[in-house]
Amino acid sequence: MTMRQGPLFDLLPPEDPDTSIGLSGMMPAIRADMNRAASGYEPGRKLLVDAISKVAKREAVALTPGGAKTLDTSILDKWVQSTDRSHAPNLEAIVCFYLATGNANPIKPVLKYLGLVAIPESDLEDLEYGKIC
Repeated sequence: MTMRQGPLFDLLPPEDPDTSIGLSGMMPAIRADMNRAASGYEPGRKLLVDAISKVAKREAVALTPGGAKTLDTSILDKWVQSTDRSHAPNLEAIVCFYLATGNANPIKPVLKYLGLVAIPESDLEDLEYGKIC
């Protein structure tokens, strides 16, 4: 039996629980992906915070447990710290983050854990065609 070391944030579907990080590793993986996306957001962190707040206001969703529809850079900084166990972004906040950045990577750990993969709708036709062939 050979041992393999996967990436720190590699989540496997639940059918392989011995090598899976599991639910306890999901939020750190989401946070790490959010951190990478936030770091790569060219307009800057302040404008990212404004973009996330704009999406939350438009969609009428709360970004924090207190019901805030706006956030500041200190909250974003807490969201993207993979070691922080307290200030976790809620599902609506993660979706607002995606809508503001266009980066779906923070949602992928949840899908991967469930054995699913996100693909753009534009690729569905090609996949269907491939199945037919």
